[in-house]
Amino acid sequence: MGTDGSGGLQCPLPPLLLLLLLSLARTGAQEKLDGDREGLGLSLPSEFQDRPITIMYRSSEVRRSWKVPNTYLVVFKESQRQQMESIVHRLQSQAASQGFMFEVLHVFKDLFPGILMKSAKVSALVPRLRQVKFIEEDSFAFAQSILWSPHLICPLWNQFWGSMWNLRRISPEWNQSHSFNHSNKDNPVEVYFLGTGIRPSHREIKDRIIMSNFERVPEEEWQSTSVPRSQGNCESHGTHLAALVSGQSVGVAKDIKIHSLRVLNCQGKGTVSGIVMGLEFLWKKLVSNPSKRMVVLLPLVSGYSQSINDACKRLARAGAVLVAAAGNFQSNACAYSPASSPEVITVGAVDSQDQPFTQGPLGTNYGSCVDIFAPGKTIVSASKDCTICYIRKSGTAQAAAHVAGIAALMLTAQPNLTVAELRQRLIHYSIRNAINDTWFPEEERFKTPNLVAALLPRTQETGGQLFCRTVWSEPRGLRLTHTAEAHCDLEEELLGCSSFSQSGKRQGERVRILGNRRVCLAFGDKQVSAVARCCLLPGANCSVHTAPPALVGLKTYTHCPDPDQVLTGCSSHWEVENLGVFSHTTPKRGTNLPRRCTGHKEASVHASCCHTSGLQCTTKKYRPLSPLEKVTVSCDAGWTLTSCNAHPENSVTLGAFPVDNTCVVKHQDPDETGRTSEEFVIVIAICCRIQPSGQA
Repeated sequence: MGTDGSGGLQCPLPPLLLLLLLSLARTGAQEKLDGDREGLGLSLPSEFQDRPITIMYRSSEVRRSWKVPNTYLVVFKESQRQQMESIVHRLQSQAASQGFMFEVLHVFKDLFPGILMKSAKVSALVPRLRQVKFIEEDSFAFAQSILWSPHLICPLWNQFWGSMWNLRRISPEWNQSHSFNHSNKDNPVEVYFLGTGIRPSHREIKDRIIMSNFERVPEEEWQSTSVPRSQGNCESHGTHLAALVSGQSVGVAKDIKIHSLRVLNCQGKGTVSGIVMGLEFLWKKLVSNPSKRMVVLLPLVSGYSQSINDACKRLARAGAVLVAAAGNFQSNACAYSPASSPEVITVGAVDSQDQPFTQGPLGTNYGSCVDIFAPGKTIVSASKDCTICYIRKSGTAQAAAHVAGIAALMLTAQPNLTVAELRQRLIHYSIRNAINDTWFPEEERFKTPNLVAALLPRTQETGGQLFCRTVWSEPRGLRLTHTAEAHCDLEEELLGCSSFSQSGKRQGERVRILGNRRVCLAFGDKQVSAVARCCLLPGANCSVHTAPPALVGLKTYTHCPDPDQVLTGCSSHWEVENLGVFSHTTPKRGTNLPRRCTGHKEASVHASCCHTSGLQCTTKKYRPLSPLEKVTVSCDAGWTLTSCNAHPENSVTLGAFPVDNTCVVKHQDPDETGRTSEEFVIVIAICCRIQPSGQA
């Protein structure tokens, strides 16, 4: 478990978009990609314009051993949902006429239209169909749980309870007599577990496990291991995690029902196609009984899979809360699925000292695709070996199980919470800045959230609270152009947009309407990232107001023309490579400044303006007295950061990004650039709050 199937454990490079399968054609143009990549231009040679473009996702060279030979997921455009039978018949006829081996293993009709096919000649068959969205090689997925030691723990209570550090960490109120039990006979929440089998007779989870008839697992390869095949091997991973979610002693959400879907075999190995089939099974469950709230625990990873991510998106937008392991590869979680799905709550692992989990060459994944961390090292939970046995295991699977339990409790208390509201509350009530982030690669430290999950206080009050989170664009290896995009959830408002590039070669950022969504775009080299500030602002009326470059003046200005709207964010975008010095006349410190955005005379400036009941915002600016490599401005207590930007906009400034409620601006080492303090950064933070009605 947790290996790459060939013994290799250190696989840092992400699976990339490697191949475009193209048919014959003539003139050149630019084609837009579908789905999440809509709006990213793809430059093509002139001979490929008249035929449809088919994208193919292949495993990277590092992950070639994960590939399922000659097996492909083919996903069609939504318009083909009713045509699947005729498409399959056409492919079968074409393969037969050309003498190709071709077998349809599964037809997808619910989450998306598609097929799972087996053929050695996919490039000769599928790209000729005009309505193909993408093709993806099927590949293996793996459980993210590691046995800490083979020694069983019997329930000698004095010693046993002393090892339960994980529950004390997520709730300081926890003790031996404390109960997290929020259950009732009509509990609207159920947890669905995609993994191995579960031993339902264990005392921790007896009468709480519902074994579904769903099973999609690859054959085991026991002849290649020293472990004999037995039913017990098939229940180890699942029993430990199920008890962490709802066990009577070791569980977070006691008495929550868990439905088991088996997508991993007895070796903890599954396939991308099996996981997608499991998610399709859950989609049918959700549609047939929408009154039930569903928490889906995904304690596994594959390489990056567009199929898994698309399936997760559909489930989440239908109301399911998906919680996934970040992965145990000491790598960027964005290289794996479902961890890379924006709609999934992705969980990394820490130890009892809140340090990143490591075990030999393995360790927690990190990066912007991680939402939160949770206890994941030497976690005591149920063992499959007997009904009263316990064992220690580690991994991001254990961390994800804790968060799934917390999510189940949150929905039990507030069944009407949306997925976006739950995620925002989970982030807001987490433990901050406890992790020693020097363990992460330097370029990933500021993108990795320094948050440890905690159980929400029983007396929480959220009235008037403005919840916001930071969303980074996908890593450069997974996008096709220099333009980076950061998207908020459909239920969130994009209030602020900034950009950052470690090279300093950036050309600013702006909020743009793509389709019916506001998107944060960043411009520059391949290293540039877009950084969106996404907030819950129900019933808001928001707009963007742009001023073109002033050119002849000292600065470019724009503001919110509607007196009912308040300024929630500023951004600026320029076309020239090297801007001159930004001429500033602002004080070195100041708050409650005019509600306008200011930029370089050669830059266009954009103001994000919103109106909703009780919304108040204020601008904070700070210019240091001397050149500094990093400058920060924080919002006052009771205020929430909605925008973080920097001036001047020139190559000396690497960019700006929010960290919790603080605006951070970085620029190149002043000793290396030789710039003067007059050329160094001004930090501009916008802080907002929602005043309850009736208060001044």
